Amino acid sequence: MSDGKDNVDSSETSSDGSVPFYSNWFIILGAWGLLLAVLNMFSMAHPTQHISWGGLLTFEATNEAFGGARDGFHFEPFGDTIFVAACLALIVFGFKPINDGGHTATWFRGLVVNDTWTALGDLSVGGGQRTMAAWCLLLGFVFYFWFGIQYSGWIDVGVYSVSIALIAAGFALNHASRVPPGDENID
Repeated sequence: MSDGKDNVDSSETSSDGSVPFYSNWFIILGAWGLLLAVLNMFSMAHPTQHISWGGLLTFEATNEAFGGARDGFHFEPFGDTIFVAACLALIVFGFKPINDGGHTATWFRGLVVNDTWTALGDLSVGGGQRTMAAWCLLLGFVFYFWFGIQYSGWIDVGVYSVSIALIAAGFALNHASRVPPGDENID
């Protein structure tokens, strides 16, 4: 099948084949890091502790990872600056291939308008697997943001455990629902 486009390995590109797959992960990790950095500066990332990014990311080799909570705005010039710069660098490196290809508007639209979210209420879109994937993704993200907003538990290990399990199951089911049927059954 030749339609004038180059065939690209889907493991190296996004679902529509227009941008490298790593771009999405860089942008997500960078944006998540920026959210946590801003919340931490305003003492809202954890109810009783202030996070030292240098200590946390070096496993306390440079300094302690957690200190006492502070009221109001607190900025640690060295640790916060490096962490924010690293998060911004991830976002820039993630958006570079998207901007170079002129796919920025399509990328943002694809976050909301895609066949995963329409499967929330319609089994005919991708079958039961994609419907379950959409619900797992939605519940994982909603749980993380709800718990973070309600209890200032943005870095709580228990919240990560529940959210990651739901989101990972959602990604796995979503990718499994897109696998073409094979010629032979294993059983």
